[in-house]
Amino acid sequence: MLRQMNNEKLFQLYDSDLVLRLHSAKNLSDTRKFLARFNQHLNNYPPSPELAKSFLAQYADRKPRTLYRYAQMLRMFMKWYGEPMDDLRIKIPKSLPPYTEDTQIEKLLHAIETKKTHKGTIVRDILLVELALKTGMRRGELANLEVRHIHEDFLIVREGKNKKDRVIPLSPPISLRLKNFINGKKPSDKVFRLAAPSITMKIKAFARSAGLEDFHAHALRHKFATDLLEHGADIRSVQHLLGHENLSTTQVYLSITDKRLREAVNLLDEPEEEQVGKISQEQLQLQPIVTLRVIEKKAWPQYDDVLQSDHFSHFVARNEGQIPVVEVEISLSNTENKLLEVHRESVLGTKEEFAFKPMAKLAEGSYQLDCKYKVINSVQFNKTILLFKVEKASRDGEVYVIPGELECECL
Repeated sequence: MLRQMNNEKLFQLYDSDLVLRLHSAKNLSDTRKFLARFNQHLNNYPPSPELAKSFLAQYADRKPRTLYRYAQMLRMFMKWYGEPMDDLRIKIPKSLPPYTEDTQIEKLLHAIETKKTHKGTIVRDILLVELALKTGMRRGELANLEVRHIHEDFLIVREGKNKKDRVIPLSPPISLRLKNFINGKKPSDKVFRLAAPSITMKIKAFARSAGLEDFHAHALRHKFATDLLEHGADIRSVQHLLGHENLSTTQVYLSITDKRLREAVNLLDEPEEEQVGKISQEQLQLQPIVTLRVIEKKAWPQYDDVLQSDHFSHFVARNEGQIPVVEVEISLSNTENKLLEVHRESVLGTKEEFAFKPMAKLAEGSYQLDCKYKVINSVQFNKTILLFKVEKASRDGEVYVIPGELECECL
């Protein structure tokens, strides 16, 4: 049906799909503009992967992230059209968020406290900066924050990025200052009465006065994330507080806050005999260990005549180490090394776990679970193996793990 339409009707129909799928007004506007240029490029020819690539080639000199965004817009359209561009690969160079020193924040706040004009807004501007530092809110979220969103010891971010709400706890000092600041204001009033672009311009102006180069409002959000991780917060809590949809987005902060890397460099300044003892001790403390265990469904005592035995339910992988692990992969195979199922997680924080519930129906026999993982910035994978057998349970079609047949090996 799509191939029988002319391009004008085709792009109009796809626009309805965009409206339902894209919740950001800016993303919708940018995608519409880009696809309008693609429509002009087609010049009444039907869309094809070859024409899409020739159109994308015009933007080859753009920044990698921009080119990646454009490629994603084309991919989604061509997939919808039924001509997927599976062979198109655009790589984005890995980059780290900027690291902000405490001294930079001190200089920024001092510049606000000593500004020579608009002295009546000093209290507001300092509170704005400190709230960003203590909550990690985006500039648009700060601009949209209303009095009614602030509660006793938490605030609610309404319609953040991707129209998602989230709750952010407030420490007692910042909570008290917020209450005093909003006292007497209406529930529907904006707390800071500043638009998002105005917040950006203000932070840049204060940074220039403080002698800080390339400092912007988003740096306050980065500072919030790195401070949390440096003080021992688990990465999933940081993900929630920042409102990241994907854990991999939060994961980039681990590279900055990895104390092991700093301690490793510090070893160069220690006597050799002290290094030997210290390294062995730290390796024991920080050795990442992901364990595998099987979960069995227990028989109900009152129904022993129906369920006369326990039977297989699922498996759980748990990080028992003291540091997060990344690129976690758990796979199920039989004795013939035939891969039956795979499950992947980007990050597994300390003392965190995830359930692996294979959909494959296991016949009687022997099986093996392999769990591969590594620490951040490492090229070497660790591995945990769980060997088990299954037999028929009392009920037809069920299996259970044979007691005493479990083995575990960490590599």
